[in-house]
Amino acid sequence: MSYPTLLSPFQVADVTLKNRIVMPPMVIWKSGEDAEVRDIHRKHYASSAGPGLMIVEATAVSPDGKLHKNQLGIFEDRHIQGLSRLAGTIRKTGALPGIQINHAGGRSTSEWNWGLPPLAPSTDGSIKPDSPECRTLTIDDIKRIQTDFVAAARRAVTAGFEYIELHYAHGYLGSQFLSPLTNTRTDEYGGSLENRQRFLIETYRACRDAVGDSTLLSCRLGIIDKDEDGLSLEEGIDTACRLEAEGAPILHISRAHGVPDSVRPEGSSFDPLLHLAGKARPKLKIPVIGIGGILTPAEAERAVNKGVTDLAAVGRGILADPQWALKVIKDAEDSIHICRRCNPCFWYKTPEKCPSRIAAGNTI
Repeated sequence: MSYPTLLSPFQVADVTLKNRIVMPPMVIWKSGEDAEVRDIHRKHYASSAGPGLMIVEATAVSPDGKLHKNQLGIFEDRHIQGLSRLAGTIRKTGALPGIQINHAGGRSTSEWNWGLPPLAPSTDGSIKPDSPECRTLTIDDIKRIQTDFVAAARRAVTAGFEYIELHYAHGYLGSQFLSPLTNTRTDEYGGSLENRQRFLIETYRACRDAVGDSTLLSCRLGIIDKDEDGLSLEEGIDTACRLEAEGAPILHISRAHGVPDSVRPEGSSFDPLLHLAGKARPKLKIPVIGIGGILTPAEAERAVNKGVTDLAAVGRGILADPQWALKVIKDAEDSIHICRRCNPCFWYKTPEKCPSRIAAGNTI
């Protein structure tokens, strides 16, 4: 076996993953405005077999929190049937089926939200909402969205997902509450770090109570902003420790609003984003998923062996060649079509233009 650590089983709470490869959530914009699962979603995940954990792309918990008009939804019971088939598709690959649930907050628009105005913790921060129609969340709005997260988590369990990830990263609602760049509130949800953490902690606790201990309930947590006036690394790691104290069995570590190059140690070949997992890991007693620029199995093996991360999320690598993980497992890495780091990545809207996917013979 060429990559014994990467391909070894890994224990998370009472669950054993078949290996340490994670297919992270990556939106592919293939739903309709009804937010339903399509055949192309099942084909996409079935063709990406091999990882020990596969996480379905960001799925909207509320109709007023969509990040795109063609985003998947989990905000109505009618979504359960399609999501159940999708979870079953993933399970047949041998992976643990996971799903990320999300509210886009101020990064949404009324066009994507069926005419509903987008909502944000504040509208006067140094990072403005994407839409001029965005309004500030009231306390009643906050409580309703928390209830939406709980209902979405319950639907995910009903659909058969065994790992649920609350999206608290990448500038969406969780990040918007946590970062002083987007949260200028003066009530109990703004100001101090404890107050800025309140939405995240309350929502996690409510979802934990709703789904019980039989489901791995995690978070994708952005632990730093690129702007030095934003969320500090110390604040982000403190939030990770608080989520661990709430019972999180694993955390998926990422960025909030960007990541500074300064987090990468001098001489390191790893992406700064991946080093965020390495910064959080020593402070936690639970495992972490690290993400950022992992394109080859050698990079993934080195990251887990060096203690940068426990599990390696391979995003663009699997998008470029859906057989990435299977080829690693079969000791056929020389046949992997490596991502060419196109900028911007053509996959998200025009996969037929991705040169690596063309070479791999998969342009769904």
